[in-house]
Amino acid sequence: MDLFSLINLLMLLLSRKDNDVFLSFSHHDIGKNFGDHLYKDLNSAGIRTLRDDGGIYAGQQSDIKKAIQESRISVVVFSKGYASSTKCLDQLVLIMDARSKTGLLVLPVFYNVDPSEVWEQKGLFEEAFAKHEKSFQKEMARVESWRAALKEAADLAGMVLQQDRYESKFIESIVKEIADKLNFSLPQAPPSSLPLSAALRPPSYFLGLLREWRRSVFQTPSLFLFFLSF
Repeated sequence: MDLFSLINLLMLLLSRKDNDVFLSFSHHDIGKNFGDHLYKDLNSAGIRTLRDDGGIYAGQQSDIKKAIQESRISVVVFSKGYASSTKCLDQLVLIMDARSKTGLLVLPVFYNVDPSEVWEQKGLFEEAFAKHEKSFQKEMARVESWRAALKEAADLAGMVLQQDRYESKFIESIVKEIADKLNFSLPQAPPSSLPLSAALRPPSYFLGLLREWRRSVFQTPSLFLFFLSF
């Protein structure tokens, strides 16, 4: 491989996003059921997914912003309690800002709420904002940014859980939709007791290995200089 081709390869690796999906949902509302199941199923499919769950990206706004910016897609699950969480609303503002500035793809998912409730901020969303306006009288610009982000997100093409549909099937359809957007090939699930063979592993698995290799190379200056010396 000549130097020009190697540099092109390195630039391609550097330009790739580290994470596939940033998942935003109300932990108080659906964190122990739908949200957790969706998170696990995405990762099980080889789609590297991050969420603010008290882990490495929790707490600090700068960490959340970084996680969002390093993702290719953000999935926002609007549930009945989403607008009651100021943390979720702050995340949503960051997500929609990244969409306009970096081209982040945003997929809204409506879990037992109608998209019109989110767009018009009616029902429980209206009740939540009535409380926010009382609590944040000196931060009305922040409240208005929440309203604008909700309206913008609800205006995007999304996925709606129908009342007569099984949640497991709905989650499967979400995973497939995201895989299609990422150009992933989902593997046929083998028995859970058996590991995936190399032949059955999805492209995302090998992409993950490539990402880890990239980190090891570019976090070690001597290795980086070694490759440039060819």
